[in-house]
Amino acid sequence: MANTSGPARIPSKQSNRDQNREPPPASAGGGSLPCLFVTITSNPPENGQNHLPPKADINLSAYAKKAETLFINLDGLIRRVGIERVGFVTLTFADRVVEFKDASERFKSIFNSTLKPEGLEFIAVPERQESGRFHFHLAAAFPYDIRSGFDFAACGRANAAKRDGDRAEFRRQQAIYCRSANRNLRQFWALLRSDKVTRHGFGRCETLPILSNAAALARYVGAYVTSAGLSRLVSDKGMRSVRYSLSQRPASCRWSWADGNGLQWRRGCQILSLILEIPYERYKEKFGKRWAWHLRGTISILGKNFKQALWFAAQVPEWADYRSRLLYLCRVCGELSGVNEWLLPEVSFKGEADENSIPF
Repeated sequence: MANTSGPARIPSKQSNRDQNREPPPASAGGGSLPCLFVTITSNPPENGQNHLPPKADINLSAYAKKAETLFINLDGLIRRVGIERVGFVTLTFADRVVEFKDASERFKSIFNSTLKPEGLEFIAVPERQESGRFHFHLAAAFPYDIRSGFDFAACGRANAAKRDGDRAEFRRQQAIYCRSANRNLRQFWALLRSDKVTRHGFGRCETLPILSNAAALARYVGAYVTSAGLSRLVSDKGMRSVRYSLSQRPASCRWSWADGNGLQWRRGCQILSLILEIPYERYKEKFGKRWAWHLRGTISILGKNFKQALWFAAQVPEWADYRSRLLYLCRVCGELSGVNEWLLPEVSFKGEADENSIPF
C-alpha cells in the first residue's frame, strides 16, 4: 500500500459507515473544523466478509468522562501553544492490523522514532474501522507554525468535490492547497513518507492545520473517544482509549458527573458510611483496593432508594458494633431490593437476628 502524506487519495467507493457518518456539531461559537475530508474510509475485509469477534460491553458514562476530559486538555493545549502550531494527524497502517497489541507496539515505535524527536505534544485516540483495522487520530502541537499560507478555501472545495464524487475537481483543488503549505508542513509531510515511518508498517499518514475554533476541534476529537468505544471488541481489553503526551495536562478523569449515575453513586456511598460508620476515605483500607467493584450492588441499591435508605440509616443506634451494622445493612439492602438474603463480600453469614442485632 503506497504511503502518502498531505495529499490524500480519494477512494473510488465509500463504505456505508463513511457515507452515513457526520462530524460532531461545532460549538455555539461556530467556525470550521480541520480539513475533515481526510477521514479514514473503511476498507472491507478480504472476500467481503467480516469475521470480527463480538463487541465489548462498555460503560458509556466512563467514555463520556474521557471525552470531556480530552476536551478540557486539548482546549488548554491549543490556547497554550496557539492555533497556528496545532494540526490534525491521521496515521494508518499499510497492512491489515486488527490486534490492538500490534497497533500499540507500532504506535510506540513511531512515537520514539518520529513524534518525540520532532518535539510534538499530542493527544491520540485509536479507532477501529468497520473492517476491524486500526488507525490513530492525533491532535498534535508542533514546535513550529504549520498554518501560515495554507489555502483553506481550496481545502474546502476539495472536501465538497469528494462528497460529490468529482475526482477530477478533487485532484485539482488538492494540488492547490498542497502547493500552498508552508515549508514546515511540507517537511513534516516528507518525514511521514520517509523510512523512519514506513519501516514500522505505517501507510497513508495525513497532517493538516486547523482553520479556526479551538473548541470545535476539541469536541470533534473528543467524539472519537465515544466512537472508538462503540467499536471496541472483547479482545481489546487493556487498550487505552486515549493517549496523552503533553508537558501540561490540566484535567484527569478523577471527577464525577453532578447528576445521573454519579449522583446516585455518591448517595449510595453516603448511606453506606452512615450505616457502617466508616468514612469514604477509609473504604480502601477497610474493603480493599477493589471495594468499588465488590460493593457496587450494595451502593447502587442504596443510591437508587436514597430517601428510604436514609430513613433506615437514621435508625442505627449509637451502641451498635460493626458486626451489628453489617447485619443491619444486609437487611436494609434486602428490604430495598426485595431479596430475602442479601450478602456482602466480607459477610459469609445469613442476615439472621441475634441478641446484638439492631431492631429492624
